[in-house]
Amino acid sequence: MSTVLSIIIINYNSKKVLYNCLNSIIQSKITFPKEIFVIDNASTENIKDVESCFPQYQFVYNEKNLGFAAANNIGIKKSVGKYILLLNPDTIINENSFQPMINYLTNHNDVGIVGCKIFNAEGEIERSTHSFPSLLKEFVHANEFLKTILGYESKFADLLKKIFRAKSLESYWDHNSVKEVDHVTGACIMVKIEAIEKAGLLDEAFFLYNEEVEWSLRIKKAGYKSVFIPDSNIIHLFGHSTKQKVQKQTYNKLLVERYRGMFYFFQKHYGFIRLLLLKVIVLQGFGFRMILNYLTTVKVQKDKKNELLNERKFIKEIISLVYLKNYDWRKTL
Repeated sequence: MSTVLSIIIINYNSKKVLYNCLNSIIQSKITFPKEIFVIDNASTENIKDVESCFPQYQFVYNEKNLGFAAANNIGIKKSVGKYILLLNPDTIINENSFQPMINYLTNHNDVGIVGCKIFNAEGEIERSTHSFPSLLKEFVHANEFLKTILGYESKFADLLKKIFRAKSLESYWDHNSVKEVDHVTGACIMVKIEAIEKAGLLDEAFFLYNEEVEWSLRIKKAGYKSVFIPDSNIIHLFGHSTKQKVQKQTYNKLLVERYRGMFYFFQKHYGFIRLLLLKVIVLQGFGFRMILNYLTTVKVQKDKKNELLNERKFIKEIISLVYLKNYDWRKTL
């Protein structure tokens, strides 16, 4: 029988959860023909012992960290499955994880991508569907204090959505129904190989964050929908590979890469004017944060001061992105 599903897992210093993820695939007792690729992105952890536990899976070792998009493309190029699944190593699957997604893609010719219901370690539903980037979303993201007013669950956001039909302010929903969306989270995303053949591989100019968003947009432009279905589900131990949640606005290299990817996305798809407006938003938002950082540093104790100085370093890095002309991480790092 021909291979139905090709599963691609990118590993970067996630040895423990990687083992648990691969073991959960075995425990799920999948009956359809599948292949699994583990692409190690130059981890400092040695995973040869994990490889020895799963001789039926294919392990590829990159000599350097090529980024999430490029590493996934290595797996996609090696795949022979009808469907491609990008899966985070910090996930646990079950017997209901993949078959409903496969069935939905099989039965809907106009759908190129499906995502599933995702639970966190506490059993709570993660928000796993999103709208495409917008200036409004980026304004709120850059001005984090506004999230209490314009957050996805706020009443004001609900009101704005009704008045302006602002899709980017879409509230959380119960994730109990099939729904067409702009894009699903990259933690678990299943794509038809024919959609990839038409839209192309992931854009390797992205290092980490926003690559699956841009991919979903190109696949949509190629004539395919992205759909969330509630019948499939996984558990996601969020942020293990990256150690910290960029969504929490932690000042670190991840947040810098998040903005590098967002600038590139706007440059590639939204044109000069909207890119310029995004730069103004980032300058305003992070300029305000820089001023606040300086004012706070004067009044705090030494241990807190060191933390603020570290924050300041990353704020400066984000602001410096505004002045770049090329946002391809391979040319700007």
